[in-house]
Amino acid sequence: MRVVTERRDLELLVALDQEGTLHACARRLHLTASALSQQLRDLERRLGGPLFARQWRKLIPNATGRHCIAGAHRVLAELARLESEARQLLAGANGTIRLAAVCQQSYRWLPALLVRYRAHHPDIDVRLVDAPADDLAGALVRHDLDVAIVAGPPPRDPRIAARPLFRDELVAIVGDGHPWWRRSRVDVEAFAGVHLVTDAGALGRTAPLGRALAAAGVSPQQTTHVPVAGTAALDFVRAGWGTAVLPRWTVAPLLATGELHAVRVGRAGLWLDWAVVCRAEPLDAPVEALVTAITETRAAAPARAGRRSAMMA
Repeated sequence: MRVVTERRDLELLVALDQEGTLHACARRLHLTASALSQQLRDLERRLGGPLFARQWRKLIPNATGRHCIAGAHRVLAELARLESEARQLLAGANGTIRLAAVCQQSYRWLPALLVRYRAHHPDIDVRLVDAPADDLAGALVRHDLDVAIVAGPPPRDPRIAARPLFRDELVAIVGDGHPWWRRSRVDVEAFAGVHLVTDAGALGRTAPLGRALAAAGVSPQQTTHVPVAGTAALDFVRAGWGTAVLPRWTVAPLLATGELHAVRVGRAGLWLDWAVVCRAEPLDAPVEALVTAITETRAAAPARAGRRSAMMA
């Protein structure tokens, strides 16, 4: 579809939102009120209908007008950001890389990695941003995002490239007194009789635990949803109020002290595959360096994911 709105139209909409009258907009935009009136009528003609109600000298936006004004603010702000960053890059100033870590568990090891990266690339600003897990490919293609760390299947999109990192074994974490305390392994079917403390995403059909439970045709006796990146899940488990399923390495210190116990799920275990994803195109040197730095964390995989991870790396 051909775009009929020009930047000057967006600037007029923002000015009308902030000034209220064409005469005030004329002073602000250094044009005549009659010229702006003609520009507004032309924009409404191109869009196919009125955006404002005329009340004496004031222009009151209708529903479509308010929608267009909100969009104009967003687009002009993004253009200003883009132009500012382009000038900075052309002048040799800091570059910016937008990084998303979709799985919250990655925040346990990501800060140290970023500190090491910054030491070698002091002119690069790596910003952690939120990205919708269901539209990672779109965010990367639109350049809203440069790099993402994902746990589970990466997006299947020819415009996106994925590089494997490592595997984590997901284990059931129980407290002293739990029926599984002295067990080394439980079958997936055993979850039918437990209180599971987890985040909602862990039970999704594409998540290892959710997929295993669905395949076995069982559901936990009770489920409590908490953010697994914090301490809430482990606090519940320590109190004997439930069972959590987490990567083994994230709770290794507590396992070593005997506060908690890890139980393998299923004969072969539950495994979570990590990957770093970016656009399937030649990357700028700083982005390539960051992707490489993240990929090199694979060398630490055996310490986190156990013997099987080391064999499969």
